[in-house]
Amino acid sequence: MMSKLDQLRENNPLTVCYTNDVVKNFTANGLLSIGASPAVSEAPEESDAFAQVAGALLINIGTVTQARGEDMLAIAHTAQSKDCPIVFDPVAVGASKFRKSYCSKFLKVVRPTVIKGNASEILTLLDSETTMKGTDSADDLDAVDIAKKAYDKFHTAIVITGEKDVVVQEGRCFELANGSPLLAKVTGAGCLLGAVIASFLQRDRHPDAECLVEAVSAFNIAAKQAEALTNGAGPGTFKMHFIDRLSHVSNKDIEQCQQVTEVS
Repeated sequence: MMSKLDQLRENNPLTVCYTNDVVKNFTANGLLSIGASPAVSEAPEESDAFAQVAGALLINIGTVTQARGEDMLAIAHTAQSKDCPIVFDPVAVGASKFRKSYCSKFLKVVRPTVIKGNASEILTLLDSETTMKGTDSADDLDAVDIAKKAYDKFHTAIVITGEKDVVVQEGRCFELANGSPLLAKVTGAGCLLGAVIASFLQRDRHPDAECLVEAVSAFNIAAKQAEALTNGAGPGTFKMHFIDRLSHVSNKDIEQCQQVTEVS
């Protein structure tokens, strides 16, 4: 049976990204590297055409404004009406009342296929009293517990990123231990992961847990391979190698290197 990674590279799925200004170029290059076809579109006027053919839509609120928020909602509504999967990334949702209010509104009217964020961000979606300084995640949070509660509340797949990543879908929960600490030194790495997850969906609004685990593992194993190639040079060199490794990471790499544990 063909893996999701092989399917992605064979089909080159159109992955539409309404994402933040800081990461657009990096996101597009990362998607091209892994095998997808990126479209960075912010126009509701063309969302119907894109939603009919796209493999998935990423909504990333990193540089949200009132006007952009309205456009994101309109585009997400259109995607949902066309059965196009949606990955929602509530970047820094706990940093301001505006972001909290916007995400609450979004999730009341849109049901994403996947919600992806760090533990602090996902906790904020559950508890509006949570605060955070930005995109950083608190190390002392129980990501497994938070992911399970978010799954129960929103009835959609949850991916939490951190030192160990967590995937919850269809009542199953997995911890993933691959990755590199250098990902935290590159602006937009987490945003790119949201796009990579979207690229793996390929019109599937009900992906199984294995699909999401494969997407996160491919991303993280490529990062670990890139770290090994930097020879201590630093984040800039890592970023270059990471884009390269996304194009070369293989099913064999995933089978040999994947560190995944299903937890109860």
